[in-house]
This record gives sequence, structure tokens and C-alpha cells, in this order.
Amino acid sequence: MKKYVISLIIASLVTFSACKKDKNTDTIVFGTSADYPPFEYRESGKIIGFEIDLVHLITKELGTKAVFQDMQFSTILPALANKQIDAGVSTITITPERQKNFDFSDPYHFGTLATVFKTSTPVTETSQLIGEKIGCQLGTTMEIWLKKQVPEKDIILFDNNNLAIEALKAGHIDVVLIDGAQASAFTKKNSGLSDAIIAKSDDAYAIAFKKGSPLKEKINHALKILIKKGEIKKLEQKWLEGSSQWKD
Repeated sequence: MKKYVISLIIASLVTFSACKKDKNTDTIVFGTSADYPPFEYRESGKIIGFEIDLVHLITKELGTKAVFQDMQFSTILPALANKQIDAGVSTITITPERQKNFDFSDPYHFGTLATVFKTSTPVTETSQLIGEKIGCQLGTTMEIWLKKQVPEKDIILFDNNNLAIEALKAGHIDVVLIDGAQASAFTKKNSGLSDAIIAKSDDAYAIAFKKGSPLKEKINHALKILIKKGEIKKLEQKWLEGSSQWKD
């Protein structure tokens, strides 16, 4: 009798473990920094945006569901390395330095570098950045680009761009460097602020993975299908149309 009961317990545990494993495979956990409109941001307590819709389309193609963990941008890649999340999606650009430690999906968008400034004191050229107090988000390619262009003493780093914009409005800094689409989103919501594209980014946005993750191949397959269907183009029209664009 005892052997029978023990067998039942073991069988139940195996079944529970298998169900739990199957349930986990139905969910992909994405780390994101929901302070980057129009790519990902909170509205009425819900995370929305271009990349959020993109991820939902991808997981629909894969027959899985997406779960988002909102965190500071600078902690996304460390969380990925520590297996706290399955993937990172937050206007993450592909750079040679990042490729040493992480894998990336195929690119789905090329950004632009833009300044946000008080309308009364425009900063519309790279040369005008010299001597200004420039705000940007910690850990971004904007930070990397700025350090090549201006003295580090002129750069003030923020955990997110909302804080940088507030510092600009309060007069603590002179200009903020961010993605062109986000620059437009901020200036539309803040009277007295304007934006200007000052450079075209050579780095593309992509989804980040831990080295060797099997998700890379699966998500790349889904991206190819979405591109062929024209779905990503539709997302660009929905979220990015009307934002500042680079003009050759």
C-alpha cells in the first residue's frame, strides 16, 4: 500500500513538473524600459508602443505569450545575462561591444539622433553641443555617441529620458539627446520644447538574447513573416508616422 501511495505521489509530481514546464514554454519574458515613447511607455497603467505591439505580433506567430518586466534601461542586459528575463526589447541597438556578450535578432528599425531643447534656445547642429550641458539616458548609444563628440564634463546621465526632459524644462541642462521618434513625442506633449534631427544612426534596433539562446532563430523567423506580410510597416505608420525623420 505504501509503495502504491509513493508511486502516486511521484507520478503527481512528475505530471505537475511537466505541466509547469509546458506552461513556461508558452511564455516569453521580455525586459523593457517603459519610458521611451513611442516605442514603449505607460498609458493608463498599461505598457504600449511600437515595440510592444511588435512583440505581441511575434509571439502570436510563435503561438506563445509575452510578459513584460519594466526596468531601468541600464539593467536590461545584466538581467538578460543573469537569466532573469528571456529577451530584451527597448530600442536596444546592435553594437560590436554588445555582440561580444549577447545575441541579437535581425534589425527591425534604424533610429536617428535628435536634440530636444527649449524653443527659445535652439540646438540644431552637432557643433552647437560643445559647451552645453547635455542630458541623455545612461547606457544608451546616445551616451556612447556623445562621448565621442563632446567632453565628458558636458554630459549629464539620467536613469530615463523622462527625468532628462524634466531637467531641461527646469533649466538644469540645456539640451537632451534622444532618438528622433521619441524627440517628437516629447515635444508634442511639452509646449515650449522643440526638436531637431542632428545625425543618422548607423546602429539598428533589435531584440537582445543571452548568447546561444534558441529564441533568436525562432524570433527571426517570425520577423521575416511579419516583414513579408507588411505588418512592421503598418506599425511604423501607426506609431512613428509624423515623427522627425532624417533627410539626406
